[in-house]
Amino acid sequence: MEYYNLLNLKKEPFSNSPEPEFLFQSPQYTACLQKLELAVRLRRGLNVVIGDIGTGKTTLCRKLIQSFSATPEDSEKIETHLLLDPSFNNAVDFLRNVAVILNIKDIDGKENEWQLKEKIKDYLFIKGVNENKTVVLIIDEGQKIPENCLEILREFLNYETNDFKLLQIIIFAQEEFKTIIKKRENLTDRINLVYYLQPLNFAQMRAMIRYRISVARNMESGPELFTPGGILAIYLSTKGYPRKVVSLCHQVLLMLIIRGEKKAGFFFVRKCWKEMITPLLKKQKWAAASLIIIIVTVIAAGVFVLLDNGINLYPQSSVPKIAPETQQKPVAMIPATPAVTPAPSPSELIIPENKNEERKMPANLGILSMKKGGNLWRTIKNIYGEVNTGIIDKINKANSHINNKNKILVGERITIPAIPAKIKPIGEGSLIVILKKGKDIKSIYDFFYENLNNKNMPPTVFFSFWNNKNGLIFTVAIDKSFNNIQETQIAISKLPDQIAREAKIMSQWNENTIFFNNHVFNR
Repeated sequence: MEYYNLLNLKKEPFSNSPEPEFLFQSPQYTACLQKLELAVRLRRGLNVVIGDIGTGKTTLCRKLIQSFSATPEDSEKIETHLLLDPSFNNAVDFLRNVAVILNIKDIDGKENEWQLKEKIKDYLFIKGVNENKTVVLIIDEGQKIPENCLEILREFLNYETNDFKLLQIIIFAQEEFKTIIKKRENLTDRINLVYYLQPLNFAQMRAMIRYRISVARNMESGPELFTPGGILAIYLSTKGYPRKVVSLCHQVLLMLIIRGEKKAGFFFVRKCWKEMITPLLKKQKWAAASLIIIIVTVIAAGVFVLLDNGINLYPQSSVPKIAPETQQKPVAMIPATPAVTPAPSPSELIIPENKNEERKMPANLGILSMKKGGNLWRTIKNIYGEVNTGIIDKINKANSHINNKNKILVGERITIPAIPAKIKPIGEGSLIVILKKGKDIKSIYDFFYENLNNKNMPPTVFFSFWNNKNGLIFTVAIDKSFNNIQETQIAISKLPDQIAREAKIMSQWNENTIFFNNHVFNR
C-alpha cells in the first residue's frame, strides 16, 4: 500500500517530480505564466525566467508546455519543443540537437554549421509563414548554455518576418545567468521579458501546502495534516523555497505514518528537519575536525609556510625572517580530503635553487594539440575566459604556421601565449576548490577537456597563473567561489571519489601573482 493511502490521500502530494497539476499558482507564478503565454502568442522572440535553485522553475516550465496544448486549437497552432540540457562542446552539436528536437527530417549528421542554420531557417519559415504555426523552443538549465551557443540563439532571433519572430525562445535559468547575459549586450537588447522568481512568503507557502494536499485528495475535504505551528516550522526551516518545502513535507508525512500520528506540530516538523540535515551537518563537523587534525600534524612537524603550490614544511631554523612591511599575503592551499595528510619528505618540497634569483614571466604558457571536436575559438575561450580581437591577434602572431585558423586539424600544435588577465578571479576572503594542479599545461588541459561533459562533475574552469616564486601553475577548479571551508567540503563530497581525494582548497594570492583567465568564478 502506498504511504499516502494511509493518510486518506488519493495520490502522493509532495513528489519531487515536476508535476504541473501540483503547481500552486501564487501571484508571481500566475503573472509569469501570463506574461510568457502572451509573449509567445504575440511571437515576441526571446524571454528569460531566472530563479535560485528550488524556486519552481522546472515545474513552471512544464506547466507552460501543458498550457500550450490545453485546447485542440492551441495544439494545432503552437509547437513546443523542450531542450533539457543545453551544455554542448561546440556550435555544430548544439545546432544538430536543435534540428533533431524540431523534428527536421533531412539531417544526416554530415552538415556543417552553415548548412544546419539554413535547414533550421527553412523549417521555421515553412512552419511560421506557410503553415501559420508558432514554434516555441524552451530551454531548461539555461545557465549551462555555452557562449557560442548563446550567439546562435541570437542569430535565431534574426529569422523573422516584418511582423513577428519565426522562433519563440524561453530560457529558464539559475541566478548566474544574470551575469552571463549582462556580458552580452547584443543579446540583452533582444530580450522581450526577464522575470525573476523569488521564494514564497509565509502565506503563499501555507496556501501551496494546502493546495497540494487538496489536489492529492481529488479536491475532497479532509482533516488538516499540519497545525499552525507546524506550518510555521516548515517556513522557518525552508525560508519558503518550494523544493525544500516539498522535501520536508514528504518527510513529515512519512514520519506521521511511522509514529501513528495524525497531525504534525511545530516540534514534530523541526525534528524531521533536523533528521533531514543531520547527514550534511555530520559531513561539516567531520570536515572541520579533519582540518584541525591537519593543522596540528603540520605544526608538530615544524614551522609551516603556505605557498601557491601547497603546504611546504621547513625546519624551524631555515625559515627566513621577513620584515613585517615586506611580507606578502600567502596563498593557502589545504588538502581537502578527510584523512590526515602526512608531512612531505624533503624530496617532495619545492624549493627554488637560488632564492635570490627572480623568475621572469614566460612569453608562452605552453603548447596544446587540437582536440577532436574542438576548434580554436573554443580553445581560446577555455584558456583565457573570453575571446576578443586582442587575444586573437596574439594567438595569430604566435601561430603563424597555421594557414587557416578557422579549420585546424586534430592534433595540430597551437602555441598559447601568456596574456595577463584584467580581473581578479575571486573576491577577497573567498575560497575555490582545485581538482587538478600541475606545471604541464597539456596534462592539466587534457583533464579539463575530458571532464567537460562528465555528468558527475560540477562546471569547471581551466585556471592558470604565475608568480616569480613558483613559476607557471595550471589548475582545473570548480567554477564557484565559496565563503567558508564547510561549503567547500560539501562541494567536494559530491565529486567522484578519486577526484575528491585529490581536491585542494585555495584562498588568497601572492601580491605579484598574474592570472591568465578573465573568467570570474560564480558565487
